[in-house]
Amino acid sequence: MTDLLHRADLKTLWLLGQPVSHSMSPLIQNTALRHLGLPIVYQAAAVESQEFENAVRGLRALGALGANVTVPHKQAAYRICDEVSPRAKAMGACNVLRFKNGRILGDNTDGSGWWRGLTERFGPDIPRRAVVLGAGGASRAIVATLSKLGVPELYLLNRTRENAERLAAEVAPNCQVEPLESFIDLLEPGCLVVQTTSAGLEASESPLPLPTRWPTGAILSELIYGKSTPLARAIQEMGAEVQDGLPMLVYQAAESLSLWLELPLESIPDRLMMDAALSA
Repeated sequence: MTDLLHRADLKTLWLLGQPVSHSMSPLIQNTALRHLGLPIVYQAAAVESQEFENAVRGLRALGALGANVTVPHKQAAYRICDEVSPRAKAMGACNVLRFKNGRILGDNTDGSGWWRGLTERFGPDIPRRAVVLGAGGASRAIVATLSKLGVPELYLLNRTRENAERLAAEVAPNCQVEPLESFIDLLEPGCLVVQTTSAGLEASESPLPLPTRWPTGAILSELIYGKSTPLARAIQEMGAEVQDGLPMLVYQAAESLSLWLELPLESIPDRLMMDAALSA
C-alpha cells in the first residue's frame, strides 16, 4: 500500500466510529482495493459523537469517496444525509455514506450482509421464530430485515424496554418487545437467536440468562467477531450451531465497496476479503 502514498490522485474511503482500533475493515477493504488495482486507500478514524457531523462534512470537502459508519454513529449518519436508500429509511440508520455531486447519500448494507452470511451456512429457510437481543444501531438492521422477510414471530429483547419499544415502532411494528429475562422462555426448536450486543463480552458473567438446554435446530447468530461471549460458549458446549459476525462484516463491506465504486457486487472479490479476515 505504501507505493500509493506518493500519488497526488490518491482517493480515500473511511471507517468512522468509536472505537475502531479493533476493526478488520481496513484490512479487508484494502485487500480488495489492491486486487482491483485502484489508487484508493481505506482508513479508520475514531470520532467522538459531538464531532461526527464535522468529520463527515470534512471528508466530503476533502474529496473522499465515502465512509462506513459503525458504533455509535449509525443513526447520526442517517440524520445528516441529503438522500437515503429505501432500506436505510426502513432501518432509520446508515452504515454507508457516499459523497457525490456535493451530496451525502446514505445506505445500509448491514441487514443484507448479515442475511447472506447466515443463509450461506444454514440455508435460505425463514425461521418461524426469531429472537433479537439488543436495541442498538445494528439491531435496527436485523429487526428490519427479519420483518421484511416475513418472520411470523419476531421478538426484541433489551435491558431498557423503552429503547426496544421505540426501535420496534420505527422499523417493525409487528415485533414484540420483551424483557431480557424472557430469553430462555422464548427459545423453541428451530428458532433463530441474534445477539446484536456485546453482552458479557468483557465481564466474567453474562447479563443474559444462560440456558442449560438448547432446543433442537436452534441457531445463534452473534454480530461480534474475534471473541466469544458467555452465551456462545455455553451453547457451543451443548453442540449447538453458532455463527459469529465475520461473514456479516465481510459481506456488508463488499456491498459497500460496490456502492462506492459503482461496480456490480459480483465484481468485488469478497472471497479474497474473507480469506484475509480469516488469516488475521
